[in-house]
Amino acid sequence: MSVEVFFDYTCGFSNRAQHWLEALGEADVRWRPFSLLEQNRHDSGPPVFDQPELSDNVSLVALAVHEAVGAEGGDVDRYRRRMFAAWHEEPGRLSTQDMVGFGLACGLHHFDHDMAFGALAADHAEGRELGVFGTPTFVFGDGQLAFVKLDGVPAADRAGSLWDSVRQLATAEPALREWQRVTAPAASR
Repeated sequence: MSVEVFFDYTCGFSNRAQHWLEALGEADVRWRPFSLLEQNRHDSGPPVFDQPELSDNVSLVALAVHEAVGAEGGDVDRYRRRMFAAWHEEPGRLSTQDMVGFGLACGLHHFDHDMAFGALAADHAEGRELGVFGTPTFVFGDGQLAFVKLDGVPAADRAGSLWDSVRQLATAEPALREWQRVTAPAASR
């Protein structure tokens, strides 16, 4: 199975999807950065990638280092796992130096800020052109997209069946535009 996943390291749903897809083992996943900071921007100024005052923003640098590790042929999967763990599972604040350090440990030789931010802007723009609006968004081989939010990581024995269900809903019937499980608020149960 092959899929592209647009993600942001700041997104807990992306982190859960990463753990789920790792549990599948045989999944061929291409992880594509998509900045929620840019997506949720409410001004008409330049994109966040082009704003000098955001050049050291940790969410952007994390995604840009991902791009740089991949461009240099480093172990981008190792970087992704390390970055998600640092962001969601380890206490403490991350610095841009931490992220570049993670990249160096995964095969990055030199962090070229402008190249990496340019690649990040290009991936983000391509995601927007496809219709990505949030993370994680899965893009299947036939161009069908699915925005998937997991409340938890499925148990290993359920990971495959959940994958089959998501893929089936996303690709089987083009007329199905959106599906959402509705749950009653906890107070009304």
